[in-house]
Amino acid sequence: MRGAIVCVDDEWNILRSLGSQLKRNFGNDYDIELVNSGEEALLLCEELIAEGKDIPLIVSDRNMQGMKGDVLLVQLHSLYPKTLKIMLTGQADADAVGNVVNAAALYRYIRKPWDDTDLILTATEALRRYQCDRQLAEQNEFLQKMNTELENSLSLLSATLEATADGIVVLDNLGKISNFNQKFAKIWDLEGVGDLREESNSINRILTALKERDAIDFHNSLISTCAEKRDCLELHNGKIIEYYLQPQRLSGEIVGKVLSFRDVTKEKQEEALIRDLAVRDSLTNLPNRLWFDRQLAATLTNVAALSQMMAVIFIDLDRFKSINDTYSHAVGDLLLQEAARRFTSCLRSIDLLSRRGGDEFVLLLPQISCAEDASAIACRLLDSLRSPFLIQRHSLQMTASLGIAVYPEDGLDAATLLENADNALYRAKREGRNRYLHYERSTS
Repeated sequence: MRGAIVCVDDEWNILRSLGSQLKRNFGNDYDIELVNSGEEALLLCEELIAEGKDIPLIVSDRNMQGMKGDVLLVQLHSLYPKTLKIMLTGQADADAVGNVVNAAALYRYIRKPWDDTDLILTATEALRRYQCDRQLAEQNEFLQKMNTELENSLSLLSATLEATADGIVVLDNLGKISNFNQKFAKIWDLEGVGDLREESNSINRILTALKERDAIDFHNSLISTCAEKRDCLELHNGKIIEYYLQPQRLSGEIVGKVLSFRDVTKEKQEEALIRDLAVRDSLTNLPNRLWFDRQLAATLTNVAALSQMMAVIFIDLDRFKSINDTYSHAVGDLLLQEAARRFTSCLRSIDLLSRRGGDEFVLLLPQISCAEDASAIACRLLDSLRSPFLIQRHSLQMTASLGIAVYPEDGLDAATLLENADNALYRAKREGRNRYLHYERSTS
């Protein structure tokens, strides 16, 4: 919408002349409004503003009937302080003009009769100044708005960072921390370090906390410009931290990295426990049948490739049922646990003892040089049972029967070895218990 230049003079001839000059020079861009009193000028300006028009300039005579020009300009300044004012005066009094210059923020005063060129140049500069002031005000308003929006965005970002359950850190291309949340500091025990953005060795503190292999891998991830990465880190104190790394891009260029961290120690421990429970006997904590069969298959593959020997020993506690019937299943369970501990103490670190079920155990002996090696271990197992079991004030004597099958003489596959060891076990029971016997093909 076009702005308006308001001209005020109580002499119509002078007013029309003033209006004509301004219209010739500025009529293409501005409406030239003429009024012949201060009171009319106030009403006109009120109407123009109500219509949404700008009033960049008011040119008023000083000496008018009714409301004087200096009084008018002072009132107009209080109502429209951004509008520029030019005063026309025929008999300028320095003190009076000085007063209105200050009170009305007068842009300039021009003596009457005015010089046409001076009038137009003055009006031109006033209009240019008004437009510059307006553009500057608009720019300031825009900058203030943008600053407010930026502050709100930063505040929202900060609140979002602090609300997330993960530890978040933002690194620049030099690996320096540019932003982080308190969860990050807590996960890595950096809460008392100070402002991490000012600490040059914050990342080194993290690397120092990691086990060597993970420290090397994580450091390589930080200095690499590769794509996203997700992995777990193990700390010296036993913690397990999962992290997700994502490059931070600006206009298509990588300007840093964003990393999120989560303490998954408890989850990993629970997962390990679940995995362990799946392959362990809940009573004796020995590997269960599932795990034993997997290891037996793997061991057979290895010894076959290396042309080695191995053995399988079945172990069955003699007359265990009578213990349950006489003393209760609770006593029987405790006896099984103690028997498992005694058997384990007789074995090498590479041997694998498993509870097969009930009172039956099975033992895998990899890397033996001859059948006698299996016999020697069987003797130690029998000897481990010679001392009485002291359980709930009961002194219990227990023996066992053992059956041995050796690879490759007694079988080339798991099923055959287990079957032949089982046959040897039952032969040991038939021959009086409390002994071990090797599988014999002719007697099976």
